[in-house]
Formats: sequence, C-alpha cells, structure tokens
Amino acid sequence: MKNFDHVHTDERVARRRVGGADDEVVAPQGQALILELQRLRQAFELDNLPDQRPPLRRPANDEPRQGARRSRPARPKRSKKKGKMGRVLDWLGPFGSRSDVFDAEPPAARGGRVTREPQFMTPPPAASARGNPWPNERQARGPIIAPDDPSLMNMPRSRPELLQIDDRREPPRIAAPQLAPPALAGAVPRERSVTRVVRTGLTAGVAFLANRDGSADAAAAPGESIVLRAGRAYENELRMGLRVLLIVGGLAGGWMAFVPLSGAVVVPGNLVVQSNVKAIQHPTGGVVAKIAVSNGMRVNAGDLLLRLDSTQAQASLQVVSKQLDEVRAKISRLVAERDGLPKPAIPPELSTRLDDGNVKTVLASEASLFRARVTARESQRELLQSKVSQLGEEIIGLEAQVSSKAKQLELITGELTGVQDLFDKRLVPIARLTALQRESARIEGERGQLLSTIAETKTKVDEAKLQMVRLDQDVRTEVVKELGEAQGKEAELSERSVAARDVLERIEMRAPTSGVIHQLNAHTIGGVIRPGDTIMEVVPDSDDLQIEARLQPNDIDQVRKGQQAFIRFSAFNQRVTPQLIGQVSFVSPDTTRDQQTGTSYFTVRIMLPEEERRLLAGLQLVSGMPAEVFMQTGSRTMLSYLFKPILDQFQRAFVER
Repeated sequence: MKNFDHVHTDERVARRRVGGADDEVVAPQGQALILELQRLRQAFELDNLPDQRPPLRRPANDEPRQGARRSRPARPKRSKKKGKMGRVLDWLGPFGSRSDVFDAEPPAARGGRVTREPQFMTPPPAASARGNPWPNERQARGPIIAPDDPSLMNMPRSRPELLQIDDRREPPRIAAPQLAPPALAGAVPRERSVTRVVRTGLTAGVAFLANRDGSADAAAAPGESIVLRAGRAYENELRMGLRVLLIVGGLAGGWMAFVPLSGAVVVPGNLVVQSNVKAIQHPTGGVVAKIAVSNGMRVNAGDLLLRLDSTQAQASLQVVSKQLDEVRAKISRLVAERDGLPKPAIPPELSTRLDDGNVKTVLASEASLFRARVTARESQRELLQSKVSQLGEEIIGLEAQVSSKAKQLELITGELTGVQDLFDKRLVPIARLTALQRESARIEGERGQLLSTIAETKTKVDEAKLQMVRLDQDVRTEVVKELGEAQGKEAELSERSVAARDVLERIEMRAPTSGVIHQLNAHTIGGVIRPGDTIMEVVPDSDDLQIEARLQPNDIDQVRKGQQAFIRFSAFNQRVTPQLIGQVSFVSPDTTRDQQTGTSYFTVRIMLPEEERRLLAGLQLVSGMPAEVFMQTGSRTMLSYLFKPILDQFQRAFVER
C-alpha cells in the first residue's frame, strides 16, 4: 500500500492569499467547492488508515487443533456503499448544507476502519463587503491558500494529526439560509414560526438577487484560482437567471391576473340556403314511368322532374266520378219529388257533360224512376178518391131510406092515433091497435139503423181522405230522407273525387323553385317509390346563404338574436382567408332532438352581409360547406379561467345528498 503520510488535509489547503491576510472574500460557490474538496480528501485519508482494532480472541472451547494451519489476519473490509442519507448529504454539499467538521461522538467502527460521519452545522453569518473580515468569526483566519498552490505539495504531516478533528477551523460557507437538520433522538427541537422562516427566506433571496455583498461586482484578483472564478461566474449566471425568471413570472402573473380575455361560444355549422333545400316526395308513392332529370342538372320552377304511372289513379278517379254523377242525378230527382215538379232538373255539374254517354244514361234512369214513382202515387190517390166518392153515394142512399122511414113513421103515427080513439070507444079490437104499434116500432128501429150506417159511412169517407193526405206526407218524408242520404254521399264522393284528382295531378312531379338537382334516388323506369320517401332534392341557387349551427343547451343564455358572430370557413386556406363577421338572425325557441344521436340542441342561424362576402376575393360559397362560428360572450382573466373549475368543484364537494 502506498504511503499517504505526505497528504495534507488541514485548513490551509482551503485558503489562498488574496491581497493580504485581512482581505478575504470567497464567493459562496467557491466556498462550497473548497468544502467539498476538503471532505473528499478527508474521506480518502480515513478510508486508507490501517486497522487499529485489537485482534479477535478465539473462545476457550474453540482452540485450534494440533497441526492446524493458523489463518492470516483478516484484511480490512472495504466500506459499504453509502445509504440514501449519505447520498443526499453528498448532493447537498456543493450548496453549503454540509460541513467538514465532524461531531464529537466517538468514531464509528465500520469494517475495521475508523470513520466519522459529518453533521449539519448552523449557517455562519453572512460575509461583509469586500475588504472586511468576517465579523463573528470565533478564530482568526490565516491566509487563504488555494488547493493548487505548489508550495504546499507533499508537505509532511504526522498520522496522528489526521485524526485530530476538533482543532480545525471552520471554513467559510454559503451565506444562504438553511433549514435546521432533524433533531436527534432525545433532543428538544427548537420552535420556529412559519413567519420567521418565510421572512428569513425572503430576506436571503432579496439579498442574493440584489447582490448586497458585492461579490458579483468584484474583479478577479491576480493569480486567482480558476475554481473561484468559475464559482463567481456560476453565481452571476444563477443570479441573472433568477432575476429574469422573477421578472418573467411577475409579468406573466400580472397578465393572468389583470388582463381580461374575451370569451366565446364556438359551435360548428354549415352553409344552408335561406329557404332550405327542397325535398321532392310523393304522399302515396307509385311506379316510375319517366325520369326527366339527373344529378347536378339545373331546373327552373315548374319543370317536369319525374312522372309516375297513372293507371290506378285514373281508374280510381273514374269510379268516384261515376258514383258522384249518379248521386247528383238522384238528388235532382228527389228534389223534384219533394217540390212536386213535373220533371227533375239537370244538375249544373252534369249540364256541361250532356254529351257523355254515362251522364245521359244516369239522367234517363232517374227520369224514368221519377215518372214511375209519380204514377204510383197518383194511382193511390185516385183509388182513395174513388172510395170517398162511393162512400158518399152510400150515404145519400141511406139518408133517402131514413127519409122514407120517417114518412112511414109519420103515417103510422096518425093511423095509430085514430085507431086509439076507436079502441077507446070500443069500436075496434085490441089486435088492430097492437099491430099498428108494432109496425111503428119496427119503422123506428130501421130508421135508427140507417142513421148508424150513415155515420159509419161518413167515418170511412174521413178515413179515405186521411189516407190521401197521409200518402202525400209519407211520400214527402221518404223523399226528404233519401235526399239527405244522397246529399251526404255526394259530399263524401266529392272529397274522394278531389283526392283522386289530386293523386292524378301528382303523377307529374315538377320543380317547386329554380335550383340544382341533388341526391336523385330514382334511377329505374318501373321502379316503386314508397310513400313519403325523398326522391330527390332541389337546392335553390337564387336564395341567400346562411350559416346554420347547433348550439348546446348550456350555452343558450349567452347567445341572442342580433349578436355579432365571427365565421371561419375550414374548407378554405386559413392563411389567406379572412375571418368574416356575421350577425345572429334566428335562435330557435325550443330545443330540437337529433333522431340519430338523441342529443338536444338549439338551432342558430347567422346572416352573412354582402360586404363580408366580398372579402372572400372570388371564393365561391356552396351550400353544405362547413364553418366554425365564434359568438363572443363576456370577458374574464386567465386566473379566473383556470380557477373557476376548481372553485366549482369546491362548491359541489361539501354538499350533502
């Protein structure tokens, strides 16, 4: 093993003469480097000391056997790797948090070698201005000697002096504030308020940034070590970097706290025509008979687009028209019967189609029915009239018989009076008197019977007359009832006729407005079109274009009609395309639900003025083009924007359910 007797570790290695003994100023980084060099050299010397432990004695019962070979003394083991705390202390060494001064505890035995652990020391007082000594230094300092001073190389020193640690002088360290180390077991920790720690830290930071010790402005001394110059340069760069960082942070914080940022609601949208795209549909569907257009073809209003097969529509219309003609002719007949007209009038709807064979047939049939019904009714009336006449004649005959019976009764009454006188005189027998009385009673009975028969006959006459009146009433009632049913059926058939005629008219589908054909779905002659399906679309080319956007319900309170909006078309080159300014022209009064996604939204339309369109410099706007709409809302600072979600979460966090 090499001899390290000439390796020196006392404090003169960590000093250098600068101007004189009283003029000692070393930058904090330089002091840290010097201290680290001292620590490394001391550790190196201690690791190479010989083992001074007494030899281990073997127990009595463990005597070596005769002839056994004595083992050589064990070599000193190498020191173990440093733990986490040791590495942390080594890392903190360059920043002045470590010290070369060991504690007063006895050296620890590690692997047969004497080692001493470093301890934290309280920071020394800050250095004074250049040229003044340390004011609170306990021991007078000698001249500072740099480690690279050739006069100190291979200076002899005894080995026991290496272990005398307590007589060393404490070298200068960084004047930055340091936190106290953790208290040892059994020690009473010193109480330090948070205010004191913060004040001390701020004071030291301001002193370092303001360069109160003047170390950054000191000029390099002649023959100054490169380590000290590097430390001073590092300190200047660190101070400058911290100043720049502080200024930038202050400006950024002020900007975030005081400069308002404009908020906006950003919604996607697309260009649509003001009157919307015209969808061509058919309510009942049918079979395609002719296709007159194709995709991209421009059409004018009223041009034929597509024709369906009209066979079924025409057949339905003919059936309904024939039924309607029959009902109208029947109504005319019934009106004539009700009003007692000699013949039914021709309906106005049929008067223009008298040349039609179906119309002639219907009118002739109703006229024949009218005559037959009138004839039957007249026959019934004549029959009843004849019955009344017959009964009248019977009444006359019966009345004549009553008169005859009255005369007979008058004669018998005179004769009976004479016979009664004779019977009273006993001139005639009783038989003669009773015979006359019997004849008088008989004639009186016959006369009464005739009177009764006359009354019955008169009743029959009245009944016949009543039947005649009832016949007219029954006919009128029946006619009125049939007339009401016929008029109701006429109204129903009229509606069906209108519907059938409308279906026939919709056989030919024509353009509702001028535009371009889009999304044509019918391509086959004879193909079937289902009711309600969109056959094609006509995109109007003469209407103004607007931007239609879907607004989330949460943002509806920030958008109103007439509000200014900024529009950006993503289909154009954003580098050369300007941002246009529009105005909200429509906000839907309620939400609309998307049938595919199920989401609800408000429909918003933005009108683009003509002067803004001119800024596009020849770029063509097409319906369906995507756009981004920015609707400006209130303003707030960046700090408010960053902390608002956190504050909202705090408000929700302590709410009990």
